[in-house]
Amino acid sequence: MLGAICFASCALPQVIKALKTKSTNDISLFYIILSIFGNIFSAIYIFGTNYISGYWQWPQYFNYGTALTLIIILLVIKRKYDK
Repeated sequence: MLGAICFASCALPQVIKALKTKSTNDISLFYIILSIFGNIFSAIYIFGTNYISGYWQWPQYFNYGTALTLIIILLVIKRKYDK
């Protein structure tokens, strides 16, 4: 579970920094888009394998859900500040 928390919160420092500095110039839009798709596809894969096996890996859902939420927040912040 600790690993899931660490991975899930990786984007949190960047979100905090972007909110404090009101700048996202150093954040690549391509990085954000790849992160969004990577988290979505990974979550779909985990869900599919869990559904088939009947073994549910709840820390993984927490990981991908939290990471996806933070990356989407970062995307919104980037769109707001990069006008």
